[in-house]
Amino acid sequence: MMRGMPLNRKGKITIFLMLTLILSLLVGWGTIVKANSGKNKPTIALIPAQPLSSSFKPKQSFAASDLNHSIQNKKELSREQAVNQKAQQQLEKDHKHKVIYLTFDDGPSLEADQLLDVLDHYNAKATFFMLGPNMESRKHVVKRMVKEDFGVGLHGITHDAHKIYSSKAAPLKEMTQDQKILKEIAGVQSELVRLPYGSIPYLTVDMRSLLNKNGFKTWDWNIDSQDWELKDQRFVQNVIQDIQNLEKTGMAPVILMHDKATTVHYLPQLLDYLNKHGYQTKKLTNAMPPLTFQCEGRCHSMH
Repeated sequence: MMRGMPLNRKGKITIFLMLTLILSLLVGWGTIVKANSGKNKPTIALIPAQPLSSSFKPKQSFAASDLNHSIQNKKELSREQAVNQKAQQQLEKDHKHKVIYLTFDDGPSLEADQLLDVLDHYNAKATFFMLGPNMESRKHVVKRMVKEDFGVGLHGITHDAHKIYSSKAAPLKEMTQDQKILKEIAGVQSELVRLPYGSIPYLTVDMRSLLNKNGFKTWDWNIDSQDWELKDQRFVQNVIQDIQNLEKTGMAPVILMHDKATTVHYLPQLLDYLNKHGYQTKKLTNAMPPLTFQCEGRCHSMH
């Protein structure tokens, strides 16, 4: 068996270098593996909490909702319809006794005293829906109306549609002010109101509800004399014709007229007709259910 040859100096150096190279490779590989092992682990980033946005709208209360508004409107319309049915029943009873209700708007005018004289001459009763400023200008007439047992009601302050129908609360405001003026002058509390131009179309359901909740009774009419348009005795013939037509329905007339010179001048012709045909005139009272035009889809805001 042959022995190996001993290494010379050159061989030893070669082996040393090879071992050094191998050791270096092993150390380097371990470093790479260690570094890569950290890259494979998931990183969890801590994100600071964000404040809640303040741009969202708070939930609307039911009371202010469109649904509740619709429900309240239906309730008001149902209430008004029920009252109007009672009014018609009352007018049917009055018809059997040939009762007629004469009503005059816009006064007291300069002719108001003369108007009262004519009514007194015929022993006729009537109801006056008066404007606040006119009452303040002719306080003695208002006191005379109350003293002589005529009906007194409210017609507002401005008689300006753009003002009295300007907002939900505007009709109530004018009627409350008018009521106060009447109370201060004559010492009576009237709940009777008539809106300028009637309650159709600008007296909305909201306005009607407010007036009712504050104790007011809204009166319209079933005969329009048209004395505001017919400046002579034609308005008398118009009223007579409407009375005859209404007679067929079994309803007592509630006649709209105005406190003005031409109406006062031709009124005796109408009163002569009523006396001749056996009619009796009465005044409207707080206790009576009011005859009010029904909305039936016709009521809307002026704006």
